[in-house]
Amino acid sequence: MSLRHHISKSIFIMTLSPEFAERCRKEALNKYEDEKQKFSIKMMMMGYYKVKSLSSDEGLKKISQIDSKRQSDKGFNERFSEKMWAYTEEVWSQALEQLIIKISKEYGLKEEQDIKYISKVSEEDPKLDFFV
Repeated sequence: MSLRHHISKSIFIMTLSPEFAERCRKEALNKYEDEKQKFSIKMMMMGYYKVKSLSSDEGLKKISQIDSKRQSDKGFNERFSEKMWAYTEEVWSQALEQLIIKISKEYGLKEEQDIKYISKVSEEDPKLDFFV
């Protein structure tokens, strides 16, 4: 029996065991982690292409020079990439927080009663995680 079926059945009955609720949260977190990685890369690439699409001839020349330097200088490329990831994480964190708040309101969830907006502070991902 699928987890979706269990969730539907449990919601219909309106009782969730603590163990089942924990499994649901873990599965959702695992799916979130998988999707976050894919989305972060897409988001960064979308930003890159949007910047290029909005750039003047002079702007495109600057982008081309930096991209050439990235290809020829491994250290520069690593530092540049780290900055791009940091910017992506910052923007993603802000957007995700707003999205979570709006989605939870649509579900009628009450803060502190039904959901807690707690940013997970960890060394590996200090900004991107929220727990329910």
